[in-house]
Amino acid sequence: MARDRATAASIRRALGKLLDVPVVDLGAKATHGPLESEDFDSLISDDPVDDLLTWLADPKGARERWETSQWDTLCSRCKSDYGFDPVKDGELVGAERLGSHAKPAWQTAWKRYAAVPSRYAGLVDLLRKAKPSSPSGDLLASLSSEAWPQDNEAEEAELGQALHELVALPVAKACAQILELEQKHGMRRSWVWAKLGRTPLAYAIHYLSRMAEVTKTPLTGASAVALIEAYTSQGWQADAAVLDSLAAVTSHEDREAVCAAIRHVYAPWLRDAAELFQERVAADPLPGRESPRLSEVPVGTCVLFVDGLRYDIGQKLQEALQGRVGGLELSHYTAALPTVTATAKPAVSPVAQHISGLTDGEDFCPSVIDAGKDLTTECFRALLEDAGFQVLSSAELGDAEGQAWTEYGDLDHLGHQEGLGLARRIPELLADLVARIESLLAAGWREVRVVTDHGWLLVPGGLPKAELPKYLTVSRWGRCAVVKTSAHVDLPCYAWFWSEHVRVASPHGIDCFIAGKAYDHGGLSLQECVVPQLSIRARQETTASASIGSVRWVGLRCRVHVDGQATGYAVDLRDKVNAPDTSLTGARPVGQDGAVAFVVEDDAREGTAAMLVLIDSGGTVLDKMAVTVGA
Repeated sequence: MARDRATAASIRRALGKLLDVPVVDLGAKATHGPLESEDFDSLISDDPVDDLLTWLADPKGARERWETSQWDTLCSRCKSDYGFDPVKDGELVGAERLGSHAKPAWQTAWKRYAAVPSRYAGLVDLLRKAKPSSPSGDLLASLSSEAWPQDNEAEEAELGQALHELVALPVAKACAQILELEQKHGMRRSWVWAKLGRTPLAYAIHYLSRMAEVTKTPLTGASAVALIEAYTSQGWQADAAVLDSLAAVTSHEDREAVCAAIRHVYAPWLRDAAELFQERVAADPLPGRESPRLSEVPVGTCVLFVDGLRYDIGQKLQEALQGRVGGLELSHYTAALPTVTATAKPAVSPVAQHISGLTDGEDFCPSVIDAGKDLTTECFRALLEDAGFQVLSSAELGDAEGQAWTEYGDLDHLGHQEGLGLARRIPELLADLVARIESLLAAGWREVRVVTDHGWLLVPGGLPKAELPKYLTVSRWGRCAVVKTSAHVDLPCYAWFWSEHVRVASPHGIDCFIAGKAYDHGGLSLQECVVPQLSIRARQETTASASIGSVRWVGLRCRVHVDGQATGYAVDLRDKVNAPDTSLTGARPVGQDGAVAFVVEDDAREGTAAMLVLIDSGGTVLDKMAVTVGA
């Protein structure tokens, strides 16, 4: 043992615990050098860094909870490791040293705090009080902003003000300014305050920069088809970025700052794209009833209808399902017009051929052809059942040997109910939707086909108000209206999907006939009309049709026979089963007779262990066998 005073003091503090330690354990430690104070202190506290942070976060409470020996041990370690005396210096000095973290020991403590700051909640206020009034030294100055909560708060306030000031700039310059703000503030997403949820605008600017990057290029196309291609290839990312930026903030002040940037940059891009789309559709109308929205539904398929699954949300759903299902295919189509549920939902159902427009279209609800009555919920269900489809509730799984229709309808409902608040609900809604899809696949359905009726517009501050006198209309909704036969309106018009005798008017661009709506649908825009369809298939359990049979060594030459259907397979000799880079021979294809031979060229490997593996053309290991080289 070391003979210094510190070691002697540590032994006295740890005596009660030392008596329980087997002598052989102490002897083992002593083989690496004399036992010192740290060895005995570790009997009282095996994590002195945690003790230091725990005490700084709650000085009074820690002292009350700890035994005297634990406190004395912390004081000893602080003096020797940190150059700091908790008794004489106190917690404020300790917090200042932690925040400055100029010495290696304090850097280690800061890294521990930054890894799990919620464990030491009281440190936030202590660091606020401990910030030095005049930092000295270049290193201290460079590290100060990350360590002190008020510096981060000042950066957040500065960023919020900068977002508000964007409205005074031309849109192109505003986009450039957003990208500069991301460069300046993006680093704060790696600060400890981000883990504590204190950098919402630093996260929002990341998504706003993506919005600015996409919207600085207008959506263009010589036809509606070309415009749709531009939107589905990149344009949708602006919509997704807007939602993500709104979801990043919670306070009223932060939301107003983000909304100011969105209104100034995104809304004009959205308006211009909608107006151009309306021009292209006027010249080349969207597909009508002659183009089915739902292809043939084979046995073993469950059609899952999601109300209001906009294209960007469909992309998020695809991302959430990646790696969790077998096959995944995303496509798109144009919704039935007008883009409201009553019209567009039946159009994407497997019974669309039994539906028509026998009414004046006042509420955009079609009729059942054979019965000649409105398509109520009960009639729609009856049509599905007559066509052989099981109609499943949200909790039912059905018989996977048949066909089924089920619905998930909260997204559009929440959009109308919560407006901008929908953005924060989308991750939760997608998680529920993924769980529903996985439960259906687990129940034996070979395919889940996700379909939807329409997309929607979401603009902070509300959609611009459009004027349309009521006396010109049969009915008027936010983004569409049924126009009287004799009326003349200077608005984009088209035939109702279910009847060419019903004329529907849509406001220009992203305008709305009802003032104050931030969320709405029913009109002619890419976001409302271009919708996703996902085909999701269950994982196929693969069973190998071949296996390793006999193995025969002659010196370092090995002959292997593979049993079963081995065409297209190969055999490899490796040190590790799933590591092709550990191969001793390289993979050798299996012959038509199931035989394969190879030679281990390294003489030194004779008598050593290795793994013989059978792999398919994709490199998947189908069978394995442990062997001894040359034996």
